[in-house]
Amino acid sequence: MTLINTNSNTQDLKVGWIGVGEMGYGMAKNLHSYLASHGSHLTIWNRSPEKTSSLQNEGAQIASSIQDLASKSTIIFTSLADDAAVEAVYKQLITHASTVQEPIIFVETSTIHPSVAAKNLELLSAYPQHTYLQCPVFGRPDRALAGQLVWITSGSATALSKVHPLIASMAKGTIDLHTPDVTKASSFKLIGNFFVAGSIELLSEGLALAEKVSLPQSSVLELINGLFGSPVWIGYSQKIVEGNKSKEGGYPVELGLKDVGHMRKLAEEHGASLPTADVAYGHLERMRDQGKREQDWTTLIEVIREGPSSSSNSSQGKHDH
Repeated sequence: MTLINTNSNTQDLKVGWIGVGEMGYGMAKNLHSYLASHGSHLTIWNRSPEKTSSLQNEGAQIASSIQDLASKSTIIFTSLADDAAVEAVYKQLITHASTVQEPIIFVETSTIHPSVAAKNLELLSAYPQHTYLQCPVFGRPDRALAGQLVWITSGSATALSKVHPLIASMAKGTIDLHTPDVTKASSFKLIGNFFVAGSIELLSEGLALAEKVSLPQSSVLELINGLFGSPVWIGYSQKIVEGNKSKEGGYPVELGLKDVGHMRKLAEEHGASLPTADVAYGHLERMRDQGKREQDWTTLIEVIREGPSSSSNSSQGKHDH
């Protein structure tokens, strides 16, 4: 991983940001602070305008529409919930891009299936003055707010060099895949999220078993901290034990299903096998079917405690993407 610095000349940059959900808000806040310190500002659009008020109070400009933002920006970052949102936003962005000659660099940061990144690149290739980069991020919302995300970068090296200082204001480092193939970054993000989902599944199973045999969870956490002392395992095991169901500052079951579904589809497309993802998907499906789609995905331990479900067959045969 490459550590990055924030030395740059940004006075002439016109930077836009679309999407201020839990991840997008923290990133946009840090980017705006950086731009403001260099005599510039960030222009923001979000589907729910009320979420932009605090950034507006800090001096960010709020666009009235996606088209309005695009007309004021030469670099546009997007941070969106899912594939459908990315496709809907880029449909409008590309329509605008087809009408202007001034180059725009699009930096897409969402967790999406690689085919969506490929589609965006293909549509924009009709207008070669513009550039599309796929740059997903790793880290929870608190890391986004702290400017401590890890960014995965792919696309034009020339364009990446231009946005590098902006990314640096939101990141502790980058993993540059050194490829113009933007699908690679999306695949990389899904593989990384597979490790997270698999860790949650494994930790939940072990902690549930410890409960069944009446072992104190505090002792299991002590073992995890001492023997498997990675930040991911320590953080997620503590979150599972705490049982906090809120998606605030976390990741809801609904988006977990989206990500794990993409992992399974990617594996199927390339002749690979992800049995751990199949099991996790089945547990997340049960959470969804119980009306718990808005809970944090670490609470899948709830269905593990219940034991196997005879009605759940998500890990067998053809699966839903």
